[in-house]
Amino acid sequence: MSREEELKRLIHQKGLTVKAFARQIDMPYSTLLSILNGSVGGASLDNAIKICDGLAIGLDSLQNRVGHTPRRDAREQRLVESYRAHPGLQAAVNKLLDLEEEDAG
Repeated sequence: MSREEELKRLIHQKGLTVKAFARQIDMPYSTLLSILNGSVGGASLDNAIKICDGLAIGLDSLQNRVGHTPRRDAREQRLVESYRAHPGLQAAVNKLLDLEEEDAG
């Protein structure tokens, strides 16, 4: 599910249509519709804040919603690279971490 789809879900969860939510947050319906149809990442900070405030979520929550892969720090990146470089150990790591085999790699 993309961030846009997740936002639509949260709006509907509040019992609102997209048009009603746009009115509630004082944003032109066409602007909100454009954002929800694929441009959350390109939305202005002011508009992102309005949407988040209206949904009672933080900007960081929006950033970490489904469809966005958080950046890895250097240690996490080394772990991923090491995991990929040692396919013979992947099954053991998967078992240790209780991961499904299909989640690997």
